[in-house]
Amino acid sequence: MKHLVVKTDKTPIEVLLAVDEDGRTYARKVYKFLELASGQFARWAKTNITENGFALENEDYIGVDIDVEGNVVKDYKLTAGFAKKLCMASHTKRGEEARNYFIKVEEKLKEIALNKQKQPKQPKPRKKPVNLIFRQEMDMAKTLASVAGVKEGIAYAVAIERAEQKTGENFSSYKKLLPTATHETGFLNPTQIGERIGLKAKGVNQLLLEQGLQVKKDEKWRLTDEGKKYAEEMPFTRNGHSSYQIRWNESVVERLRV
Repeated sequence: MKHLVVKTDKTPIEVLLAVDEDGRTYARKVYKFLELASGQFARWAKTNITENGFALENEDYIGVDIDVEGNVVKDYKLTAGFAKKLCMASHTKRGEEARNYFIKVEEKLKEIALNKQKQPKQPKPRKKPVNLIFRQEMDMAKTLASVAGVKEGIAYAVAIERAEQKTGENFSSYKKLLPTATHETGFLNPTQIGERIGLKAKGVNQLLLEQGLQVKKDEKWRLTDEGKKYAEEMPFTRNGHSSYQIRWNESVVERLRV
């Protein structure tokens, strides 16, 4: 029968001690490599690891449970530095060999740590300056006010709110500087107006059209210049779609009753 030969780039001592990429190995591997007395591991571990006044748990070693031929037994995962000290205490050729090996492991770990420190840190993505975001929002508000007929005060209030959301800054002091409305602020929709004059919403919209207060563009009602005296076009977003909704003030009720 042919035996399967597994190739590895690890040295014999690396294989025997099962050193991981962090330079850690298991106490049972060290004990076996040092060729210490068979069946005395528990006593050796107690003396040299758990009751060692110079060894710190969770720093020099960590207690773990491992499976050995179907049985769960206690083992300890050791740092390269602590494993080196244990090997030095054996005063044997194998101990010297292991000691020299762990010295090299420590040097390699230090080299890796040093290289990581030298590597340039990835720059964090720069956020837009607060003043740039504020200016962009205000420019957009100004455009809406001039092109779409949105009241400047409303447009700027929305711009300030959006700038607060994007930057996390508090612009309440700037909101106080906005001019108060020089006209009655609208809040009525056609249904609410209809309840006051005895019409359905459809009838109210038709009456507003006949009065020259609104016109229909692209299947949407928009204010005329005359209508802007009685209402506001309020921008809104719903399900990813942006549009306007007209909110009429109280004075339009008297206008429609005439």
